[in-house]
Amino acid sequence: MECGINIRFYSKVIGMKKAAEFVSKAGFKYLDYTPFLLDDNWESVMKEDYKIFNTYGFTVNQTHAPYNRYGQYGDKYNLCMDRCMEATAYLGAKYVAVHGDEFDFENMEYSHDAVQEYNHNYFAPYVEKAHNSGFKMAFETVFEDGYLGRKRYTSDPNDLLKLILSFNSESAVCCWDTGHAHVSFPKTTAEWIIKFGPLIQCTHIHDNSGSDSHQLPMTGDIDWNKTMSAFKEIGYGGVMSIEYAHGSMPECFVADYLSLTNRIAEYLCKL
Repeated sequence: MECGINIRFYSKVIGMKKAAEFVSKAGFKYLDYTPFLLDDNWESVMKEDYKIFNTYGFTVNQTHAPYNRYGQYGDKYNLCMDRCMEATAYLGAKYVAVHGDEFDFENMEYSHDAVQEYNHNYFAPYVEKAHNSGFKMAFETVFEDGYLGRKRYTSDPNDLLKLILSFNSESAVCCWDTGHAHVSFPKTTAEWIIKFGPLIQCTHIHDNSGSDSHQLPMTGDIDWNKTMSAFKEIGYGGVMSIEYAHGSMPECFVADYLSLTNRIAEYLCKL
């Protein structure tokens, strides 16, 4: 089992070159990376970042697909999805993490059957494209966020499992987000890891105390012994990828924080 990290958390503050240097010195070799897909020059920036990654011997294990639940992509959502697929293939990543919670709330009446069908039909072409390009769509554990009073599909792990299996494809798998799972179903997380079993092929690793704060593992109240025991039971051998998503880190603290992060990640793997 290897340790990885979301490099974008650091690059947005200190730039990609410095972030890569610090991440490499901390001992990480695997990255979670997605370019800024709304930028017109996204492709050239992504290719320059890839050159930096190669300089430090990084492997991009996973990217993250855009999601438009909060409207941040507007009418460019499909374009950015296509760009993400292109980037994932170019970077040689094995997985693209996806939120399977899309729905046309403005024009459709929400129901369980309607939202399941909508997400299946929307993502099926992308699952096929991923298969043809040599990577996998990894549908992520999410949580009910109460956004504008709208229900959120796949916040129930039963629905997430149903959606993944609906594609009947080896290229549709699960990205297990420990923090999201802890918000959504904290008492049964380990049991659900075991139920998903080999469908879990990549991860987002972070901690919290009941809200989606993306903290360093061991600083919230996730039961890591129980969680890692469940990963061991299913024979998970992929990357344990730390995902910081909120806040920022001043450069004067980056080296120390990354060193601690790597030590904790390695400790989790030993569990």
